[in-house]
Amino acid sequence: MSEHRPPVPQPLILPPIRNPQRYAGLYVYDFGEHVSVGYTAAEIRVLRESAAHRGGTAYEIYRVDENGSMELRGVLDDRLAQRESICLLRRDGADARRDYDTLREASERDPIGCAVEMQLAKLYAFDPPHVTALSYVSSATSVVAGWLLTHAPGAGDEVAGGGDAYARLVASDGVRIASCELQIKSDFRDRSADEVLAQVDRTLQR
Repeated sequence: MSEHRPPVPQPLILPPIRNPQRYAGLYVYDFGEHVSVGYTAAEIRVLRESAAHRGGTAYEIYRVDENGSMELRGVLDDRLAQRESICLLRRDGADARRDYDTLREASERDPIGCAVEMQLAKLYAFDPPHVTALSYVSSATSVVAGWLLTHAPGAGDEVAGGGDAYARLVASDGVRIASCELQIKSDFRDRSADEVLAQVDRTLQR
């Protein structure tokens, strides 16, 4: 009896990339016949929802080292839609306002590499109750965490994070004081679905 073995996955062959560090936090999509580099999470969802391209495989560009080598990891579809939150909790409302303003101003100087919604609130289900909350798609957790460590390493008396924190944030009663979207790097802005689908033959999307 012959033994049937699954095919051995072949390593991805990426196109030549100038300045690969700028692609950290973006995505690679393996269409089968070619590989394209530089999608956002929302653009990957467009491809996955397209009948012509849903059979491909998505990878996050998790890290790019100083030599330009990309570290990739596969991404499940639910992580492209699931949202998480990092909640910076303060006992004092003035400290929470300071955290909020610090991060908003930091994003104007050094835009973040993914779409992030931020709000300042007093929420009764949280303890401490004064919250600066950043919400984003789950696959962007490492991007947001790294940016926070750079720009606000001491923010929050306590920090809560993960999908549970986001669910509690959405469900909580309280007073929303302010909200904004952090400034995002120009390379990380989502294109329309029509633009994404019209340019699938490009090996470098950005």
